Amino acid sequence: MKEFITMGKCAISTDEPSSYYSAQAYRPDAIPDQPRQKQELNHSRIGQSAGFRLPWGNTRDVVAPIVFSRITPKALRRYDKQGDYLDGTGFQGRADHECLRHAKLAFRSRFLNMLGIFGKGGFWISLPLVFVTYLSVVADASNTETWLTVLDDSLSFFALTLGTPAVMWLVSATLFKLFPKWCVKIGRGPEWEINRRTGLVTVWEYPRKRLFRKREEPEVTHYPFYEFDGWVRAAADRFGPRFDFVLCHRYKKLEVHLGEMLSLNRFPNGCYAHWDFIQNYMDVSRPLPDIPQFELYRHLDPVTAEHDQRSGRPARYWRDMDDKTFREKEDEMHSKVKRIDTERRANLMADKVRYAFIYADEGRTSG
Repeated sequence: MKEFITMGKCAISTDEPSSYYSAQAYRPDAIPDQPRQKQELNHSRIGQSAGFRLPWGNTRDVVAPIVFSRITPKALRRYDKQGDYLDGTGFQGRADHECLRHAKLAFRSRFLNMLGIFGKGGFWISLPLVFVTYLSVVADASNTETWLTVLDDSLSFFALTLGTPAVMWLVSATLFKLFPKWCVKIGRGPEWEINRRTGLVTVWEYPRKRLFRKREEPEVTHYPFYEFDGWVRAAADRFGPRFDFVLCHRYKKLEVHLGEMLSLNRFPNGCYAHWDFIQNYMDVSRPLPDIPQFELYRHLDPVTAEHDQRSGRPARYWRDMDDKTFREKEDEMHSKVKRIDTERRANLMADKVRYAFIYADEGRTSG
């Protein structure tokens, strides 16, 4: 029978690591031989030409910068004092010592959140541009015009440029402050989960909702993590190339769009780093990746807790870090990701499986 020591909102398992993790938990040195892949079901010939499979193994201690910076030391300290907006809402998304589970909030919550993000970003980007524009107009003004006259003539332009994003930011912040329960509304449920403890990837597939009918229950499927391959898909828009990261099941027509965690990537390096991060996260022979997002849960994972005790890692390493030091850590991570060597690595999974290759003639495959 398991024994738990209650500590705050968390429960610490006193089980040995060997009993805490499932027998299917991912260990790079214990991957069983895989069946031969007869066909690449998740990529057509056109899709193959616009994407490429990433190699397994030889990972680096990296994480995509946007994931690394998502939770800052300042945000962790604020969480210690104020808690989380999502507590008590029934939100099923997770990013902790057990799993990464992606679930969307309702449209209302996502809209208000994006309104605040774009408003805040637009305001601080526009502010120096407006200031420089004003100075240049004043410099070009005639001697009879004063800076007040120029300001009066340009007021509508400045109000539109700065006022619009400022109002967006203010509306979002005010609503979240005054009506947090109304603003934070959960969506239909989880989309996918990558579970470190069990070694499984779970996908929820929801039937299309019909008018005036209750939504049917989703179909839930589970597969071992080592049956998926990481793929980078390349595309282009009017601003240039973009890259997306997906997990593709080797034997089923099934994709997990992990790129939702990364947002937009103009270079493939962010996808490369995310693939290393996912492998390191799932590998129970090593501790959790040391990023701010996992600091609250490191003591709950046996391998990580043992590593931290042995290495003397402070329990509040990220939470007590000042902003200047954290910016330096961000710069270090950007440099590591920029120099990542994924494209030169051998695929260690090729020792366990014979992959299918698509040829020009219709339907012909070889392994």
